[in-house]
Amino acid sequence: MTQSSQSEFLWFLQLSRDGEFIGTKNKMPRRPTLPYLQSLISTAGEAGFDALLTATNYHSEHENYTAAVAALATTAATDPALLIAVRPGMFQPAMYAKMLATLQNLFPGRVRLNIVTGSSPAENAMYGDFEDHARRYERTREFIQILRQLWTQPPPQSFKSDIYAFDNAVLDPAPVQPIPIYFGGASPVAQGIAAELADVYLMWGEREDMIRERLAQMQALAGKTGRKLRYGLRTHVIVRETEAEARQAAERLISRVDPEVRAAFVASHAHVDGVGQQRQIDMVKNLDADLMVEPGLWAGVGMARSGVGVALIGDPGQVAAKIRRYEEMGFSSFIFSGYPHLEEARRFGELVMPLLKGGAEDSRAIYTDKVAPVA
Repeated sequence: MTQSSQSEFLWFLQLSRDGEFIGTKNKMPRRPTLPYLQSLISTAGEAGFDALLTATNYHSEHENYTAAVAALATTAATDPALLIAVRPGMFQPAMYAKMLATLQNLFPGRVRLNIVTGSSPAENAMYGDFEDHARRYERTREFIQILRQLWTQPPPQSFKSDIYAFDNAVLDPAPVQPIPIYFGGASPVAQGIAAELADVYLMWGEREDMIRERLAQMQALAGKTGRKLRYGLRTHVIVRETEAEARQAAERLISRVDPEVRAAFVASHAHVDGVGQQRQIDMVKNLDADLMVEPGLWAGVGMARSGVGVALIGDPGQVAAKIRRYEEMGFSSFIFSGYPHLEEARRFGELVMPLLKGGAEDSRAIYTDKVAPVA
C-alpha cells in the first residue's frame, strides 16, 4: 500500500479525429461524435480522472465551447468536469464571463477555464486575430481581470481601456461556485500574469532541470504577490505492462508519419512566436534515435503534433514514480492524453491510477479482461 496522491488528474477530450497513428496523410478513423465524447468523459471518470481538457484549436473538427456545452448537457452530473480553453481574442470578456457563469450554474462544479494566449500568428490569423505577442498578453491580462471582476463584484460593473470597454454590465447570478482559472506561458510576461491572476500555472513537460528552474521562478513571483498558486503539468503518456511494450507502442504511434506531413510540420516552426512552443522545439533537437529526452520522457509525439510534444513512458511503476517526482517538485495538477484517447484513458486507469491512489499494486481501477481494440 502506498500513500494516496492528493493531486488532481485530468484527461484530454479529443475534439479531432482519433486513432492509433499520428502524422499520417489519411485522417484518423474515429470521428469525435457526441457519443464518442460522452464515452471519453464517462471512461475517464471510471478511470479516476477529475476533469478533461477541451483545447481550442482551429484545426480541430469541433469548436470547443460548443462541444463542451453539448457534452456537459448529455453526461451525468457525477461525471468529470471540463477544463474549457479559450483564446481571449475570440470573445468579448463581458460576454464570455456570462457564458461561463451560465455553464457553472447549470452544471455546478463541472466547469473550469484554461486561458490560452496563442503560440502561432498563422493560426491566430485563421480566427481573425492579428495582434503581436506583446499585445496578446496585454489583452490576456485584461481578459482575466474582467472575468474576475464580473464574477466576484456586485453589478453593475464597467471597464474601459484601449483594448476592452463596457458600461454597466450586469452578471446576475454570479457563478454558484468559483471557476478556477488555469493559465500557462513560458515568457516573463506570461509568468507575471499567472502569478498575479491564475489559480493554476500550467507547464508543458520538459527536462526535470528545466522544470525545476521554471518552478523556482514562478514560486518567487507568486511570493511577491502574496498569492499561493497551484502548479500543473501537461504531457502525453504511454504506459504498458512492461517498459519494452511501452517503447514498442511509442514506435508504433509514429510508424506511419508521412514525410510530407513531417516536412510541413517542421516548416511551421518558423512561424512560432510562443516561448513555450519554442522551448519544446529546441528541447528535442539532436536527440538520439530513441527520442528519449531523459529517463521516462519520450519526445516522439512532437514529430507530428504541435503543443506539448513529450510523453511519460514506461511500465506502470516507472510512470507512477515519474509522477511522484513531479509531485515532490510541487506539482498537484496533471493533464494527460494518449492515442487513441478512450483506450489510453482506460489503460492509465487500470495500470497507473491504483499506484497513485494508494491501492495495492495488483488492483485495477476498471475491471476488464483487456483494453478494448480500436474500432
